[in-house]
Amino acid sequence: MKQALFIFECSSTTYIDCMEKSLFGSNKPWPLEIKTGDYLLLHHYEIGGLLGLWQATSNGGRNLVPKIWAGKFPFQVRVKLAILKPTEVPPKVLADLGINAATGRFENSLDEELAAELIRALQAPQA
Repeated sequence: MKQALFIFECSSTTYIDCMEKSLFGSNKPWPLEIKTGDYLLLHHYEIGGLLGLWQATSNGGRNLVPKIWAGKFPFQVRVKLAILKPTEVPPKVLADLGINAATGRFENSLDEELAAELIRALQAPQA
C-alpha cells in the first residue's frame, strides 16, 4: 500500500497551536489531497528544523477548526503522532527532500520512493 508524505510549515507561534490542537494548516489548497493515514512532516522555518512523524486522522478539509490562526490557514488536517515524540529529520537527509533554494522552503509533497524511505527512517527505533 503506498503512503503519501506531505510537508506543512509552521512558525514558533503556529507550532504551539499545531501541537495543542493536533491540527496542521495551510493557506493554499494542497492539503485537500491528504487522506486519513497519510504521513506528515512539519517544517519549522524559523529554526530550520524538519520534524516528524505525524499521521493524518482525517482527510484534508477546509476550516476543520474555523477560527484557529485567525482564519489565515483554512486548509487543514487533523493529525496524531506516528512515533513516540517529534523527531528532527537528520540534516544529511534534508538535502534529498527537494528544498527550494530560492525560498528556503520544501515542496509540500514527496515522491513515493523518497517518502517511503523517510517514513522508515523516522519509524526506526532511536538510539
